[in-house]
Amino acid sequence: MRIAYFTDSFLPQVNGIATSLANQARQLGKQGHQIMIFTPKLDDILRERFHATNVQVVTLPTIPALVYTELKLGVFGLPRVIKNLRKFKPDIIHFHTPFTVGMDAIMAAKIFKKPLVGSLHVYLGNKGYVQQIIKSQLAAKFLGKFADRYYYFMYNQCNLVISPSKLVAEELKSNGFKKPVAYIPNGVITAGTKILSEKEQINFKKKYNLKEKVVLHFGRLSYEKNVDVLIRSFHKLALKHSDISLFIIGDGPSKKSLVKLAQKLGIEKNVVFTGFIDHQLLLSSGLLSIGNLFVTTSPMEVNPMAVLEAMLYGLPIVGVKQAGLIELVTTNGFLVKPGDIEQLTEKIEKILYEREIANKMRAQSLKLIKNYSIDKTTNKLLSFYETLISKASFSPEPKIN
Repeated sequence: MRIAYFTDSFLPQVNGIATSLANQARQLGKQGHQIMIFTPKLDDILRERFHATNVQVVTLPTIPALVYTELKLGVFGLPRVIKNLRKFKPDIIHFHTPFTVGMDAIMAAKIFKKPLVGSLHVYLGNKGYVQQIIKSQLAAKFLGKFADRYYYFMYNQCNLVISPSKLVAEELKSNGFKKPVAYIPNGVITAGTKILSEKEQINFKKKYNLKEKVVLHFGRLSYEKNVDVLIRSFHKLALKHSDISLFIIGDGPSKKSLVKLAQKLGIEKNVVFTGFIDHQLLLSSGLLSIGNLFVTTSPMEVNPMAVLEAMLYGLPIVGVKQAGLIELVTTNGFLVKPGDIEQLTEKIEKILYEREIANKMRAQSLKLIKNYSIDKTTNKLLSFYETLISKASFSPEPKIN
């Protein structure tokens, strides 16, 4: 099968969309499928480029986006798209972001008369999401309505819409969305996971000046992730316990303010910021297994790769009772109200100091993550692709169960 992917966000950017698509492309290429990925050119990010068997990456002209320094918007890329697709001859076209490159995918599907699939990784039509970005209720209400209409326009061009969250899929259906919607979660590569030995853990703790118990957070440090809530919660814990460290892996626009907050609270010696660590190196090193638990305070997650990867290493999870985390965190952790520092502190402390609870949650994370293996999610995706491709005509819509 020849599959053309379109995404405004891809490696070497660091985010869940880029990681999930990279996992999917690697797995499809490994199975012998041919993949072509269209994405904005990112020459100013000096990190290793993505390479995988049977996968080509075609970069498109860009302009800077104002939201994040690493985010670029593809512009005037359609001629390059058409030129490459004529040679590639795709069987199906699939976009992962509904912005300028996603629009190129829609145009390409019409030009080449191929089935079009759209993945909905972030649902901005959700009012709670919008209010995390824009604090003004009036502006958030306006943007929410605009986002609803825009999303419906983009995804109504598709033959199939894929959501990695059951909740988002059901919300689309209940709001009268007319196109077929399928649930396929993000996939993680489960083979070859390295768990550190006790000796290796001790060595890493010495390297990073960590104490006996480690509260772990990793991922892109951006303002809507609310990592400041975690730091304030950790401050309360540090006042009671002297054997804990907060280990924050990653970089992003909010890092400087988070470092200043830790200094202001007087816990800078207990909060370790690593900065950027290459994602593949992070996973292959086993560094994630150094944590006693993983904590996320973001209320905007649909099907977060960071949580899935933490589960891969058997970590209990503490997260926010909202959006996709409700699906991921059940018997393997605790969920708290967004911004509730007292409740967050209580749940983190319970996992850190009640071994029986922690051990049960570790076992559950290892059990539940099997449902998200890249083999299972990719095979499910391929079955949908095959159904769409087998239909010679796009009218009526193919039946997707």
